[in-house]
Amino acid sequence: MDFLKYSKIYFTIAVILILGSLFSLFYFGLNLGIDFEGGSSLSIEYKTERPDVAEIKEALTQVKDLQGVEVQPVGQSGVIVKINKKDISSETYESIISELKKTGDIEESSAGIETISPLIGKELKQKTIVVVVVSLLAMLAYIALAFRNVSRPITSFQYGFSSTLMLFHDIVIPLGALAILGHFYGAQLTIPVVTALLTIVGYCINNNVVVFDRIRENLLKNRGMSYEEIVNKSLNETFARCVNTSLTVLFALGALYYFFGSEEGLKYFTLTAGIGVFVGIFSSVFLASPLLVYWLKFKKKKV
Repeated sequence: MDFLKYSKIYFTIAVILILGSLFSLFYFGLNLGIDFEGGSSLSIEYKTERPDVAEIKEALTQVKDLQGVEVQPVGQSGVIVKINKKDISSETYESIISELKKTGDIEESSAGIETISPLIGKELKQKTIVVVVVSLLAMLAYIALAFRNVSRPITSFQYGFSSTLMLFHDIVIPLGALAILGHFYGAQLTIPVVTALLTIVGYCINNNVVVFDRIRENLLKNRGMSYEEIVNKSLNETFARCVNTSLTVLFALGALYYFFGSEEGLKYFTLTAGIGVFVGIFSSVFLASPLLVYWLKFKKKKV
């Protein structure tokens, strides 16, 4: 299979997706959850079996002026209700408890509400940005170091830069999708979603390393071949492995979504991770290595 034949089409698709994602991020913005914006958290315990999360959420829609509600099951019979509102009046609190009682017998003594300070949310926001930036820089340094013995015809830094650029592609697109889902369906950027993004970083860089490592091996074994031929040969040798591992992860995420999709946090964790894995296999096979070939061609033209 000639992977490089239609590289321009692949790059065009990638640019359209990135621009569309950036547009949705700037136009719609991300719907930040209470982990970042602050809010209130109400915890209760049911005396008997806990009702369905969907049933609890439906009951809470009857409470006036209550928006941005997230229901999270805890243990065998507990529930945490997260609300994007910092000041819950006594009337609203009583209405919430009243509606929850309609879904089942609750332990009134277990009911407790606490406020999540926006200062904590601000700190989480800053730390999240730091973690993502540090992760990208660490990946760049790792690839550059791992491929330091392969400096011809592409430098080790170029391998690292290509991987980092692909990670930008793999993170921006799921974020853009999340911005659209947030605007139309109320999806929020929460700690589980950030975890999904960091998982994408680790997973996608692994695919890139596998392909680049095969390129390194073939450079040493096939010195008579051109760099373009070696890249294409390496992609053919690693394509099945990359697709199979990605499908395995997607099947697992699909099962999580099917069985536990009613849980808000897990629902958008699986969606974000699934989109990231899908675009990750696209970037690992069709973008990262072909980018190196174009880089080399550009370098030769300048000479």
